[in-house]
Amino acid sequence: MLRGLALSHVVDSLHEGVAALDAHGVVLGANEAFTRLVPLEQLSTLLDTRGVVLATDQHPWAQVLGTGEPVHDRVVGIPASDDGEVRWLRVNVVPAELDLGVVAVLTAVDVTLERHAAAALEAAEHRFRLAAEHAPIGIAIVSLEGVLLESNDAFCRLLGYGRGELSGLTFHAITHPDDLALDVAHVEELLAGGAETYRIVKRYLTRNGDALWAQLTVALARDTIGAPLYFISMIEDVSAQREAHEALEHQASHDELTGLPNRAALLAKTSDALARAAVSGRPMALLFCDLDHFKLVNDSRGHEAGDAVLVETAERLLTCIRDGDTAARMGGDEFVVLCEALPSRAHAEQVAQRLIDEITKPMTRAHHVTMTVSVGIALSEPGITAAELLRNADAALYRAKEDGRDRHALFMPELIERATRRLGLEHELREAMRTEALFLDYQPVRRLGDGSVAAYEALVRWQHPVRGVLAPDAFLPMAEATDLVLEIDRYVLQRACDDAMRWDGPDAPNVSVNISARHVGRGLLPGLVARALSRSGIEPSRLTLELTETALLGVTPTATTELDTLVLLGVRLAIDDFGTGYSSLTHLIDVPASYVKIDRSFVMRMASSEASTAIVEAVVSLCRALQIDVVAEGIEEEEQRAMLSRLGCSYGQGYLLGRPGRIGLTALEGAGA
Repeated sequence: MLRGLALSHVVDSLHEGVAALDAHGVVLGANEAFTRLVPLEQLSTLLDTRGVVLATDQHPWAQVLGTGEPVHDRVVGIPASDDGEVRWLRVNVVPAELDLGVVAVLTAVDVTLERHAAAALEAAEHRFRLAAEHAPIGIAIVSLEGVLLESNDAFCRLLGYGRGELSGLTFHAITHPDDLALDVAHVEELLAGGAETYRIVKRYLTRNGDALWAQLTVALARDTIGAPLYFISMIEDVSAQREAHEALEHQASHDELTGLPNRAALLAKTSDALARAAVSGRPMALLFCDLDHFKLVNDSRGHEAGDAVLVETAERLLTCIRDGDTAARMGGDEFVVLCEALPSRAHAEQVAQRLIDEITKPMTRAHHVTMTVSVGIALSEPGITAAELLRNADAALYRAKEDGRDRHALFMPELIERATRRLGLEHELREAMRTEALFLDYQPVRRLGDGSVAAYEALVRWQHPVRGVLAPDAFLPMAEATDLVLEIDRYVLQRACDDAMRWDGPDAPNVSVNISARHVGRGLLPGLVARALSRSGIEPSRLTLELTETALLGVTPTATTELDTLVLLGVRLAIDDFGTGYSSLTHLIDVPASYVKIDRSFVMRMASSEASTAIVEAVVSLCRALQIDVVAEGIEEEEQRAMLSRLGCSYGQGYLLGRPGRIGLTALEGAGA
């Protein structure tokens, strides 16, 4: 209660601390709230050292009384405990005229919690500003009119501007023109309330005019009643991700070795070109190109040389086509050229011949290699699809291959019928293996001295449900053009080994099996043979694998390892059709063969050709010196057999000595005799 004052009851009831002081600093009175807030012994400290008023004489409150100027809302702190805790008060000092004269009335309110809350808010705002300032992504405040108001260092660095240079620019000025419409549309949607935020990938323009791919996230700040205030924009550089994405897209649509578009990209481009051709009325063409005998390059020179040929082929194709045309690699040694807006069919054939002429020039990347190429041409027609056009070009290519390679062929409708028949034949062949409609005939290999059987050669036949028994010539060439021949090899090898195991007698003959050139050099042959031997139980020494000279041309390290492994398994090797290939004498040194088979073309001419006889005699003599046995193929007359015996040839095979046929499980000596 204020002593001596009539309003003491009113003042005492206030939650606000109230005290009155005279001009000499004597406390005339204070309510309970004041004494709780400020112990009277601290009053002088509160007034003198905490700066409630600016002191002009010994008693600072005298200034209030002397000038009549109040002091409002001064926040001061006083010790609240011995451990340094501070109580914060909001103090007002006003002069008041009472019965005792003019006094200074002090009011005090505890604002410690408010002070702490304000300090915490200020610290939080400071941390937030520091976080925004030092954030690794760009942050900018943009007005509703699109003007940049503030931006952090990261935003400036991303766009190449100095600190403060962005302020005042519009986001239109720093946005790539092609992406501006998208950005504006999203801004308008935000202002209309259609979304809270938006996120897009767009291109910014840097200070030097370069395009920068960035991910932009924008939010609209609003006041307490929901009115828009400004935009908060955050950008993150995604150039590296964009480049990686584009690289992946390029990788998915382009050949890694040559850099040309791949099959998927070609089909897409062809579909677009067909649409344009339908509008313009000008035809387009696909030229399907396949390098002739490319496998020989890989086998003889290695895959590095093969890759060099493919790269140079791609480069040459690009030099032969117009800017609007497309060259693509389908895989392996197959390429396709897409030519749009052709004047005529003849022009497509001219392009094809130009490609052939260019590719047949000696290669520079792979020295001492000269390639030829076959080309199939297909022209667009109303309603045709990209896949159909490519199929037509492939059918024409097959025709060019059949006609002798190193040429071009134009698609004709009947080629599809032939391709369909080939596909049907392939399907039937697979079914024939599944149902065991493929069977083996065996032709004896006899010792010319006594006529005894040394071995039987397995010859595959097909019991076709409609066409009857088919010889190998009726289906193996088609199988050789695909990997289907590998499956036939596996089938024949296993059946031949199984049959040989069932033949009676301690001196049962050996069995020989022809192996396709496609099987050599893949690294799979030793495993295939080992499994056939294991499943059948036949002794490895009873199995001979016959390989043509073409299969052995330019034996690669992989092929050499394969052949050596087969010999280590105990299997014998033979060079078939000897004399018809290239570098035959070299094969006698490079290939660990147990015997060679002289081609029938030499044997059949022995009686009428001294040259053929001389060749046979030379081969027999050379093989004898190398301790390699010789088998003469195609013996059909007694005179041929007699001449071969006189020349020292040990073994023979032919219709005179036994035709191919089925063999029972016993009496093998009589089979085919």
